[in-house]
Amino acid sequence: MKVSRDASRQATDDPLNAECPGRTLFETITGRWSLLILWSLRNGPLRFFELRNRVEGISERVLSHNLKALRRDGLLARHVEPTVPPKVSYSLTKVGAELVEVMDGLTGWIARRLPDVEAARASHDAAEHSDRV
Repeated sequence: MKVSRDASRQATDDPLNAECPGRTLFETITGRWSLLILWSLRNGPLRFFELRNRVEGISERVLSHNLKALRRDGLLARHVEPTVPPKVSYSLTKVGAELVEVMDGLTGWIARRLPDVEAARASHDAAEHSDRV
């Protein structure tokens, strides 16, 4: 069977398709900590310990792993000052800053809709509780 170039490309442009190269990026940025790390850098560079303190609950190991993944995807830059000991800071790249702009819309939506979500949760939990009784 001959597959047209457009059909082949379409299959790899669909994040629901296992072969889609964007799927890995999607998984990276939607991970538990990635968006919080990116969001914390929206106002400028931070050093590792500052990031760790700003993103409450993240371990140093997980932060390090996520920073590497975000750097690999070109969303973060790592800056090393030639001091003793070296000072390392992280900042958003142009691509990372564009993603944070998208996140700004998402966080605005969350702020606007959180009361609705909390009401839905309370209603659901009350119904679940009454079903168990």
